[in-house]
Amino acid sequence: MEPTEYLFTYGTLQEEEIQLNLFKRKLKGDREVLEGFLLSKNRVYGRYPTISRTNNSMDIVEGMAYEVTPSELKKGDTYEGEGYERYKVVLASGKTAWAYMERLD
Repeated sequence: MEPTEYLFTYGTLQEEEIQLNLFKRKLKGDREVLEGFLLSKNRVYGRYPTISRTNNSMDIVEGMAYEVTPSELKKGDTYEGEGYERYKVVLASGKTAWAYMERLD
């Protein structure tokens, strides 16, 4: 069995249909808060939400932290495509998770 990682989501990866298509299962997770970030006014490909770091602990993004395997994270990378990059973040609960943010290069 592969080790568990956490994936913090704030957009389409919370949708059951997308989880079933991408991961072939409904993900298990908990509601979480990411401090020091805000939903950005920018949209990836002009449509999809992204988050940006503000370093202000009063700024928060609410979402879900799902338990995923390393191979599922790679599927997430493929799904998110070239417009996003995966970063390690620390959630308000203290869990370390991966989160997708707009690729800026």
